[in-house]
Amino acid sequence: MDGSFLALPPSGTGTYLCGLTAALRDADPSLDLRLLTPGWDDSAPDGDILDRLRRDRRLRRAAWELFGVARAARQTRPDLLHIPHFSAPLKPGCPLVVTIHDVIPLILPPYRASHAMRVHLAIVRRTVFAAPLILTPSRSAANDIERVLGIPSERIRVTPEAAGPAYRPATDPACIHETVRRLGVTGRYIFNVGGLDARKNLPVLLEAFARLQTRLDEPLQLVIAGAAHSDNPSVFPPLSPLISRFGIEPAVILPGRIDEEEKIALYQGAAVYATPSLYEGFGLTALEAMACGVPTIAANRTSLPEVVGDGGLLVEPEPEAFASAMQGVLTDRGQADALRARGLERAATFTWERTARLTLAAYREIAQ
Repeated sequence: MDGSFLALPPSGTGTYLCGLTAALRDADPSLDLRLLTPGWDDSAPDGDILDRLRRDRRLRRAAWELFGVARAARQTRPDLLHIPHFSAPLKPGCPLVVTIHDVIPLILPPYRASHAMRVHLAIVRRTVFAAPLILTPSRSAANDIERVLGIPSERIRVTPEAAGPAYRPATDPACIHETVRRLGVTGRYIFNVGGLDARKNLPVLLEAFARLQTRLDEPLQLVIAGAAHSDNPSVFPPLSPLISRFGIEPAVILPGRIDEEEKIALYQGAAVYATPSLYEGFGLTALEAMACGVPTIAANRTSLPEVVGDGGLLVEPEPEAFASAMQGVLTDRGQADALRARGLERAATFTWERTARLTLAAYREIAQ
């Protein structure tokens, strides 16, 4: 399995790798699972132009995905090679399984605006098409893969993801309070995490929060964690102008990139988790929130209904719909308690053990 994402900044693919590999080893101790990594070294001294090209992150990433991972795999003589993200080598040299979490760049134009991305997608959609089996975390994503990439449904397997064991209701409220206080939280708050890119639809959350503030007597904060991955405003539109326009600067906290411990604490301490995202391949943050016992409100779009089900509130991704839903949860303790209970029950149906079983079944289909 390509394990290169484990050396990169935290991401959904990295979370998937960690959860899946641990569960695969537990599910089948006889499985010889080897993670392949490129061993990049940024500290190497400058040399000729070839050396400098090797250190260019985009070029070396492309070289690894198209050639390097297959070369590394051939040295182990594997029964199959699993690429856990939207990519595939030109000549895999063995049966291939590819996990496609989503096809966002092929559906949303701002995500393929650069020439480099368009070239990358043109290559990848051809190499991935040759894979005998495609894994994807939701039926919504499977439908998009079939429609956009033209991959027949009989070659696609849905393998839902899960929240890790650390995502559970708080057992030490004092510790949580200390963590969130350190991040600037002083009272009840609504939480959102998972990315600042355009598809996350955060302007709707900001406007909904501004409306909500005028309807509640108690102080309330909005915490949006995460950091932009680039300075491209079409993909990562800045939030500050909207926060200023709505006049909610004192109540909005943007802690930036947070670690796993901080993220879990922010989930556990939140009064509401809200995600008005317009497109999710799976919607892991909503599942993590429910697993932590947080009343969850999500957009009724793409994969989110599959994940949330009756464990949260599914509403239209519009300011008034979100403002009304959040107001109801914050002012009706009975509703909030019911959502906590239903969310925990729903989250418990998603396990990495199940993901591993489905993944092993896919492996056995093509490695016979």
